[in-house]
Parts: sequence; structure tokens; C-alpha cells
Amino acid sequence: MIKKNEITRQKLFDGDEQERLKEIFEIENQNIKLINFYNNPLRDLKKEIDGESFDTIVRENGFNVKNSFIEKYVSEEGLEIHYLKKDDLIYLFSYGEFQPGRYMLFLEGIYH
Repeated sequence: MIKKNEITRQKLFDGDEQERLKEIFEIENQNIKLINFYNNPLRDLKKEIDGESFDTIVRENGFNVKNSFIEKYVSEEGLEIHYLKKDDLIYLFSYGEFQPGRYMLFLEGIYH
């Protein structure tokens, strides 16, 4: 069974699109860049963990699913959810354009 680490949701970035590509975020002693998780939408995590754990992640974080052409999970701000698996941990991020030219990135949670 998957368990959430006791960290609170935190805003990592809020600003211009160009700046975000250079940022390195230190999370739990790991250096993480946007490029590490950008191509990992949450729907792909379904292939790597069991269904019950996946449903727990979606439910505990209050993510919504949008079934457009491609299934997409979003945060309360409407930002797409991405994940990164590293050292037996699953890091969840919400990221996207919040307003024209303004991008936001949140650490939503960490699971083990």
C-alpha cells in the first residue's frame, strides 16, 4: 500500500516561462528540474503501480480528471499533474500556464 509523506503542498515556481527551464528545485535532498518529470503525466503512473494505490493518490490530493482527447489529471488550479519516480519515491507536481505567460509549479506530494 502506498503512503503519503508528511509534507505540505508547496509552490515551487511562479513566473515567466523561460526562467522555469533553468530552475533546479531541491526537494527532500534531491535536485529536480522540470525536464525530469515534464513528460510524465499522472495517467502514465497507472502502468507502474496498482490501481488501488493510483486511486488513493488521486483521492487524497483532490485531483480531477478531464477526459478530453487524452485523459488528464489536474489540480484545483487546473494545472496538469505530473510525476517523477526516484529512489522508491513518487513525487507529484502540478504544472502549467496559470495566466498568459505566467507559469506555476507546485509540489503536490511525495509517496513511498
